[in-house]
Amino acid sequence: MLRPRVLAIIAGALLLLYSLIGFLAVPYIITQYVVPALAETIHHPILVKDVALNPFTLSLTIDGLEIREPDQTPLLGFEQLFVNVRAKTLFLGSHAFEEIRLVMPFVSMKVLPDGRMNLLALVPPPDQDAAAASGNSEPPNGKESVPLEIGLLTIERGIVDFRDESKRKPFEMSIVPVQISLRNFTTVQGGENAYAFTAEIGKGESLAWEGRVSLEPLESDGKLSLSGVNLKALYEYVRDRVGFEVNRGQLSVGGQYHFDLKGAAPNVVVKDGTLSILDLAIGEKGSEAPVITIPSFSIDGINVDLLKRQAAAAHVHSAGGRFEAWINPGGVLNYQQLFTPPGEPEAPVGKRKADAAVAAQPDRPWAVEVKEVTLNNYRAMFEDRTLERPSHLEIEGLDLTVRGVRLPLREALGVEVAFKLNQTGQVGAKGSVLVEPLTADLDLSLKEIGLRHFQPYLDPFVEVDIRDGVLDLGGKLHVAKEHGRSPLLSFQGNIAVNRVSITDRKDFDEVVSWRRLALNRVALEVEPTSVKVGEVVLQEPAVSLVVQRDGTLNLAQLTRQPPAGGPPQPVKKSPEKPAKPATANIEIVKLLKGSARFRDLSIEPMGKADITELTGTIKGLSSRELAKADVALTGKVDRVAPLRISGQINPLSEEVYTDLSLKFENVDLSVASPYVRKYTGHPITKGKLFLDLVYRVGKQELAGENKVVIDQLTLGDKTDSPDALSLPVAFAVALLKDRTGKIDLDLPVRGNLDDPDFKYGRVLLNVLLNLLGKAATSPLSLVGALIGGSGEELSFVEFPAGRSELAEAEVKKLTLLATVLTERPGLSLDVGGVADRKLDARAIAEEKFREKLRRLKQEESGKPARQDTLDGPLSVEEETRLIAIWFAREVLTGNSSEKPALSAADMKDRLLGTIVVEEAALRLLAQERAQRIREWLTQQGQIEETRIYLVEAAVAEGTGATVPTDLKITAH
Repeated sequence: MLRPRVLAIIAGALLLLYSLIGFLAVPYIITQYVVPALAETIHHPILVKDVALNPFTLSLTIDGLEIREPDQTPLLGFEQLFVNVRAKTLFLGSHAFEEIRLVMPFVSMKVLPDGRMNLLALVPPPDQDAAAASGNSEPPNGKESVPLEIGLLTIERGIVDFRDESKRKPFEMSIVPVQISLRNFTTVQGGENAYAFTAEIGKGESLAWEGRVSLEPLESDGKLSLSGVNLKALYEYVRDRVGFEVNRGQLSVGGQYHFDLKGAAPNVVVKDGTLSILDLAIGEKGSEAPVITIPSFSIDGINVDLLKRQAAAAHVHSAGGRFEAWINPGGVLNYQQLFTPPGEPEAPVGKRKADAAVAAQPDRPWAVEVKEVTLNNYRAMFEDRTLERPSHLEIEGLDLTVRGVRLPLREALGVEVAFKLNQTGQVGAKGSVLVEPLTADLDLSLKEIGLRHFQPYLDPFVEVDIRDGVLDLGGKLHVAKEHGRSPLLSFQGNIAVNRVSITDRKDFDEVVSWRRLALNRVALEVEPTSVKVGEVVLQEPAVSLVVQRDGTLNLAQLTRQPPAGGPPQPVKKSPEKPAKPATANIEIVKLLKGSARFRDLSIEPMGKADITELTGTIKGLSSRELAKADVALTGKVDRVAPLRISGQINPLSEEVYTDLSLKFENVDLSVASPYVRKYTGHPITKGKLFLDLVYRVGKQELAGENKVVIDQLTLGDKTDSPDALSLPVAFAVALLKDRTGKIDLDLPVRGNLDDPDFKYGRVLLNVLLNLLGKAATSPLSLVGALIGGSGEELSFVEFPAGRSELAEAEVKKLTLLATVLTERPGLSLDVGGVADRKLDARAIAEEKFREKLRRLKQEESGKPARQDTLDGPLSVEEETRLIAIWFAREVLTGNSSEKPALSAADMKDRLLGTIVVEEAALRLLAQERAQRIREWLTQQGQIEETRIYLVEAAVAEGTGATVPTDLKITAH
């Protein structure tokens, strides 16, 4: 038996040897052999500052270890590694550590341009034996894996640098400092481990996790928090795969979770999760100006169950978002380009089919529910650059709330939205919306929506500018894509367009305006289409009609013609079944203080007229064929003369019906003076106009009655107008004006509206010109008809041959003529006596012939001649006997041997040939006839002698059985 001293020496020697091995040999072996061997194996230089082993505490400390790239740049390493082994590891066959502490570890991860990871170069290529051995996954001899236990595992001030050089623009990210603390980590079955992990990914970015993990079976519960993540840094990693650029933004997520592998599929449950994004800005690539800015976005109350395929969120909220959108000239929305991924190589056909087969496999859809989504104070700006003048729309203060979101979207969503449009307009909607099939029931409200901002959409069609005007709308809207017999769309409410002012773009003059246009109690339905309006109120409408200097009407120049050579229009195919015509009903239209302003710049001085205070109603407008609306309107011309419109119309039906009466009273004719002066050469110095117009339209046939009364029309002195027509205007006025100073005309118009050559104004003008033409060519016949006569010719009075007495028929003419002159005091009459050179001469000769025969008879009786005996008639026998005596005395004198072998008629002709009628006798007869007419008109007709003029008598050759004496009417 050894002595105690020997045992002590041996024990001391062993302890010394143990100490030398632990304190000196092992660190030396590590630094001189293990490290170089490892460096040779991984083909990377390895540096170690110091290695220390304490064999008594079973702890190992390695300081300053670095693994470098071949170019000597650091790859990975740490400042210090401290490992403290539990004593039972030496006896129980387990890996048990009291503490493992890693101080300031670092790793420089890099994806090379060819896509390889630099860290993979540290793994030596396996040889075949190693590869074969690795194919057997079972532990040798069927033993189970050795359990691992760590009392405290800490990582302090860790650094992870990542750089991806395979991207077009290299991506870099650093995670510092990484702080990890794990307590009681074990792989023993049934054991639970409480862990904690924190890391600062970047400035202001942190990752924190705490929880428990059980490895047999794998199960974990904990809480994860990721905050302040720079989205721009993450974006850099995927920038080549997206078409937009993230200018800035921070992401934070957090929540509790549960994970286990107890079942056939992994089980993941998230509770009370949160997600928030702050100060997100997205723009076009290469641009610093963002087009989407979202200051805050958050999702609260996130719950996810992977096995049940359920996800829910209590509240999705965002505030202060700002969107800038536009449609470029090519018609593409900027967001469409922004969020379209860049083109990628097309996948092989086989892979596409495989992917399609996988996608076609039925899978239970996720059930997603969001209790409430709210957006507050959002703003959006839209610009349509496809237009000649880009349109700008701005939405401000957008507040949106959506409740009850459930995917798949089979239930209606509660929706409430309100925003300000273009600074002044207010838009609101509240109700429910079902996405599929689309169904919506909304309470709509639009207030003060400015119309001017929509002007660019009208520019291709009109040459006007909307200077002012707002739209108001309020009511209930129902839309149903699947509607059966019900309408596709229905609206019930009120619509108003107020304070409208539309100006001519060329001259900047207002052409149309109104204060208020309200459609009250509107009931609109689409498919089938019907419109019912309880009341239409048009307040203070005004229209300005201007004839330009070139003679064109301003309203005709307010529309744009479509460009020539446009695309051919498609041929319209007639539907197999005609659609049911839309129905329309308007109970009442109220017009309040309407006005029309007319200016004619084509003449000098300028022509002008105004209609004001046009007020009234139209009741019962309907598209029903038999319906007729009652019209009752009143107004004033030039603020004084009354205007009345009454009757019935039916403009909404297919068969247009009109029966209207328009009455203008006491209109001052000075408004027409410029036109009369231009076309007649005489201005109007005085006069009043009264119009009674009746228009009837039925079955496209127009019947117009234009009754015109002009009172006290007075024309001024003749002027030199180059446009004056050759018309006897002054004479026509005197002809048409009655003794009270009135001109009363009836100008009927007839025509078919389907006739392309029918123009109402042209027809009316032709009627008026025909009237003036007749006044020039046949004034007496015209004026006779105007005063109620038969209209027969009054331009002459007929006399029997050789006589100046008035026949009964001619007295009737003179009676009518006297009436004409009485009713037309502005007219005078020129009477020109006429004698027929042949007819009157023979009649005078025959009268002298008969007088000669009567004198011969008186001579036979031996009595003195008296007038009564000379005027007596002769019998045929007496006349024959006396002709023979006269013939023998005058013709056979000096030739007594000649016997009267001629008949009485031949002798009469021979004797008449001996009677000479001087032209002075004929002219005297003509004068007597004119005097007879004058005497009758002044005595029986009571016409002033000053108005009857005897003109020079005429001797002419006529063709009729009577001799006409000319009458010519002239202006007095």
